[in-house]
Amino acid sequence: MRKAAAILLLAALALTLGAGCTKNIVFTGVVEEVYENAILVRTSDDVGFDLASVSFAKNCKGLNFDFAVGQTVKLTILPEIAESYPVQVRAKKVELLFDAGAPIPID
Repeated sequence: MRKAAAILLLAALALTLGAGCTKNIVFTGVVEEVYENAILVRTSDDVGFDLASVSFAKNCKGLNFDFAVGQTVKLTILPEIAESYPVQVRAKKVELLFDAGAPIPID
């Protein structure tokens, strides 16, 4: 009986610890609108949504350029998606892939 209780306790602990281990989501999209602290992006990958309002996490990497409509960006977002339309997400990394008709070399 004690063994069974200990096994159940360990299983519950493992599930609790594993619940927070979710991967970041990465997708590309085209900037549709630019706001003061966010952008609206039309996704070009199959991520389960077509539009996303993207704000930026506190230590977001890659914010070294000015956003403009028509840019193609690669976004790494936190796995927290607010189910609205458009969905609301927070980026932790932004990469500029294509800017206003002039391709940027990708390493």
